[in-house]
Amino acid sequence: MAFLNEIQLNYPNAISLASGRPDASYFEIKDFPEHFNRYVDSVVQSTNTDRDRVLNALGQYNRAKGIVNDLLSAYFLKDEKISVRPEHIVVTVGTQEALALTVMTLCDKEKDVIIVEDPSYVGITHFSLISGYQIEAVTMEDDGISIEGIEEKIIALTQVGKKARIVYVIPDFQNPTGAYMSLEKRRKLLELANDYDFLILEDNAYSDFRYHDEEFIPIKALDAQKRVIYIRSFSKTLYPSLRIAAMIADPTIETPQGKCSVSDLVARTKGYLTVNTPSITQAILGGILIKNDYSLNHANQAKVKSMQEKRDLLLFYMDKFLRDQDGWAGNITWNIPQGGFFMTIHVPFEVDREEVIACAEQFKVIFTPMAFFYLNEGGNNEIRIAFSNLSTAQLREAIERLTRYFKSKF
Repeated sequence: MAFLNEIQLNYPNAISLASGRPDASYFEIKDFPEHFNRYVDSVVQSTNTDRDRVLNALGQYNRAKGIVNDLLSAYFLKDEKISVRPEHIVVTVGTQEALALTVMTLCDKEKDVIIVEDPSYVGITHFSLISGYQIEAVTMEDDGISIEGIEEKIIALTQVGKKARIVYVIPDFQNPTGAYMSLEKRRKLLELANDYDFLILEDNAYSDFRYHDEEFIPIKALDAQKRVIYIRSFSKTLYPSLRIAAMIADPTIETPQGKCSVSDLVARTKGYLTVNTPSITQAILGGILIKNDYSLNHANQAKVKSMQEKRDLLLFYMDKFLRDQDGWAGNITWNIPQGGFFMTIHVPFEVDREEVIACAEQFKVIFTPMAFFYLNEGGNNEIRIAFSNLSTAQLREAIERLTRYFKSKF
């Protein structure tokens, strides 16, 4: 991530297909005061408290679990069909803190192992590695992580005295592959968690951006045995700058002091890490939820439609520049994203850091080698491109430049 940021700084005229940022043209920062005041008015009315007292409380330290948990509970039920009590929600400083808190709270560095998809989001893999936690990767398939691969890995770990503590997945339009986990596989993963006594860490940042009518069912919505810790980011659907994710942590685990909910344990860890998530940004989120009757489906409709149009345009330009030619690009293939922000392109040559630099310098376009996301061997002939934060004009120019780079390799 630091390398790609450095490339962007060194080559400011290059178009970046590397960063999966949301489309900033939908940001309405000017509405923040309105959202903030709406939340304040709601608290004043519901608690019959003086307005100045409410405002002063928002300027102070606050609860580690968060202050908008009741609003988030209503949101989860309405938009995601997940029933959760407010006290089992922890509001975190983005998904990254939620991942760190989960690993730090639940995993023993000597005995426990975190299983991840391969390739996987670097936020959990690299945090775990630099912090000294053990991590193992299981191959991704077209419809999500290999269930057989997880079971084989668990059995192999047990034979050497290790325990698979967490299995981390992004089932909805995975970063980086864009894969969508089938409903059958979601159910099998839950069965496996019950059979082998591990927790599923479900990361959801992209499910709103679905480009077909397939019903959205989080693994958490199927979680009768409370095996799933669910992280819902609001960076992609609302604003990255809010730095807010909501974590449903209702499983109960055994501790030396007896049974305890994961939400209480995570909140205790958070108290020593960030103390609490900023109340002011929580209030803005709260105001947005109140305005939209605790649902973001309608509020995000225009964004999702725009993203689907970009996806369609991307596919059109890929065909135009790489198929309607004289056949030189016949060995270059790509997936058709069913949702999310990313496309994977397979190329008949190896791609590494030096290729990223050369492409940025000579062709003024930046991509991400898929090898960056693998723990095991893989991705040497694949690149990831993001289409989320480009205008239609930029998208055409970016694919033209990328095509010229590809052609230079033949």
